[in-house]
Amino acid sequence: MEINQIIQSTIDLLSENKEWEERFQGYIQNIAINHQKNGKRSFRKSDGLSLYSSVGSNGKSYDLRFRGQSVATVKETAAEKVKLSPKSHANQKYFQFDLCKEEVDWDSMEASTFRSFFKKESLKFTTEYPEADRKKTKSEEHRVENCLLREFSKKLGIEKALCNIQPIKLYNLFFQMPTPFKASTHNPKYAVRGGGIDILARVKPLKGISRICVMEVKDENKSTESQATAMSQAVTYAVFIAYLLRSKSGQHWWDFFMARTLTATKEKDGTTRIHVIKEMPKSLHIDVVTIMPQGTTEEFCDKHIPLDELDTTLHCHSLYYDDDVFQKDETFIFSGTYPNQLRKWK
Repeated sequence: MEINQIIQSTIDLLSENKEWEERFQGYIQNIAINHQKNGKRSFRKSDGLSLYSSVGSNGKSYDLRFRGQSVATVKETAAEKVKLSPKSHANQKYFQFDLCKEEVDWDSMEASTFRSFFKKESLKFTTEYPEADRKKTKSEEHRVENCLLREFSKKLGIEKALCNIQPIKLYNLFFQMPTPFKASTHNPKYAVRGGGIDILARVKPLKGISRICVMEVKDENKSTESQATAMSQAVTYAVFIAYLLRSKSGQHWWDFFMARTLTATKEKDGTTRIHVIKEMPKSLHIDVVTIMPQGTTEEFCDKHIPLDELDTTLHCHSLYYDDDVFQKDETFIFSGTYPNQLRKWK
């Protein structure tokens, strides 16, 4: 499908299926309530492991991942205990690691051994070790995505491969923003349990104020999965974000995306009221970016798509990385149309 057809199909599906508005209003209400309940976590993760949250969680249950591969669940209990529940089947399959099969305390010897194993495995993703020593996880794409999240999360401009970009986090953790679409076939289909946005980021462009960036990650660049094809999936998700920001809960999603701490109060009628922090701009700009290895496939980039009825403009760009360099030590060297759209480190 052409990009314009995909956009119109996405709009039609959102208009025909209104349940998403109430559902996403509920998500942001839960986020606001849980933001107030959650302070700092009572434990620290090990190097090489990443914690992920989800909009459906209460901020006390996390997915623990190694290079994007889920290896355990971590829960903070009401008794202020932290529990580690390993995913034994996956750990045996991908890492030949058979220790710590049952739920254990985070501070136990078993949990310490579990974390030490993955800390040692993470050291193998450097130039000091041959690639053959690395354990292969289920999805190379998830590994690339996790490495990108860690790269974008760096704070100092001098350390970053791409400046003025930060992933949007939930409870200060990585997460995938849900959508009501299955778009991986590049023909959007409405689904209550739809696909998640690979990376949703907050960026500072060369001109204008901070805005949102929808990123679609691919670990290959081939004719059947070209940059233009990947862009069709990213555009579907970006159109949804545009509609979400213009929905009745849009102002609160904007505050959340812009990293403003949400506050909520219970009204006398039992409803939850989220307080507005800073008014959303009248006109919105959303960057839509594909990330994949360098290649020569068909492109759709450096294009601007107006969504007139939403007073929103989508800015479509490419972002490529050098796969040979990445495979050596997970370092990113970027090219494409997007790097020149962001403010540089000075």
